[in-house]
Amino acid sequence: MARSWDVIVVGAGPGGSTAAYDLARGGASVLLLDRADFPRDKPCGGGVLVSALNLLPFSLDPVSEQTIMSFRVRYKRSWEFEHRYHQPLAIMTQRSRLDAYMAEQAVAQGAEFRDGSPVRDIDGTAVTLANGDVHHANVIIAADGANGVVRRSLGLPRLRGAVALEGNASRSEQRAGDRWSDAVGLELGSMPGGYGWVFPKTDHCNVGLGGFPAAAPRLRAELSKYAGCESFDGSALTALRGHHLPLRDPDSALVAGRIAFIGDAAGLVDPLSGEGIGNAIHSAQLAAQASLQFLSGEAADLSEYHRSIECEIEPELRVARQLQALFHQSPWPYVQLLRRSNRFWTAFCRIVRGESSYTSFQARLGPGKALVDAAAAVAERRSRRAAAWQTAP
Repeated sequence: MARSWDVIVVGAGPGGSTAAYDLARGGASVLLLDRADFPRDKPCGGGVLVSALNLLPFSLDPVSEQTIMSFRVRYKRSWEFEHRYHQPLAIMTQRSRLDAYMAEQAVAQGAEFRDGSPVRDIDGTAVTLANGDVHHANVIIAADGANGVVRRSLGLPRLRGAVALEGNASRSEQRAGDRWSDAVGLELGSMPGGYGWVFPKTDHCNVGLGGFPAAAPRLRAELSKYAGCESFDGSALTALRGHHLPLRDPDSALVAGRIAFIGDAAGLVDPLSGEGIGNAIHSAQLAAQASLQFLSGEAADLSEYHRSIECEIEPELRVARQLQALFHQSPWPYVQLLRRSNRFWTAFCRIVRGESSYTSFQARLGPGKALVDAAAAVAERRSRRAAAWQTAP
């Protein structure tokens, strides 16, 4: 059976559903596809920063399980400190609930959602499903994650990136009692190119570690140790899952003909924090806008999407790459700044809330920016050599 659509969105994560929502609200006929049967879980800490919440035209309160007001930071599995902020910094949810809810919002705007519909192949703008159905579209939006079927069908190179491993720990069985009512935990300085985290949910905590690909063989043992530091039983973690955090190479293509890549499929994960939902939502909105302009005849192609990313998202990624390289080259001074400087902590919280940005933070350095740029360039080169940036098989 063949059918034509204005836009087919492949992948119903936060980015894909946001794109489908905006496109359907803009009057386009939209088919939203996902290979999994919903609701489905997915490897992800499940934190949504306030900066990402502020992008959405609807509230995520129905799927929020915790509101985060503080960060508990541990350095190299030893001493720790906690800072609170006077306003919410993030919410915690579960991807099974979040993704299903966001797909429902897209359907409410008029999109058609088909879960349990794996894509077998893409030829031009023809999408063939595993069941043999063929759908045609004027535009395809690839929201199918790192190295998904759209990228593979086009023969595009794999995205490099970091690796992560996570599991769930029961809050009721935590040996030191429940410390996570409104706090997230970060573990800094132990994992090259990454960090550890504790993200609280209603009845459990998501505990994870991420870092350079070369660290992959160590992740399981290191995760168990870190969980023990946070008074969880590291040997009792459940639902262990590894995943890839795709990172974009500057100037890499975001558009191939009438196909636009968004979110993880475009490698738009924040290199410093590893957070991907915010840029998935932001890039989805930019892709939807460019697609509607193309469909209406305002634009001859989707190149405006690429320009928008280069203008609105890539500058942030560029500074994040510099900060990531500097931090992981020598984390101690930055941990001390976060610990002792209220000004630095406030700047961090304002970025998390979307009230500031990496680029505005960098601009405030004034004449010191040139020194930071030079140091970051050296640190980036060292990090790439030390990290063995090859894509994990």
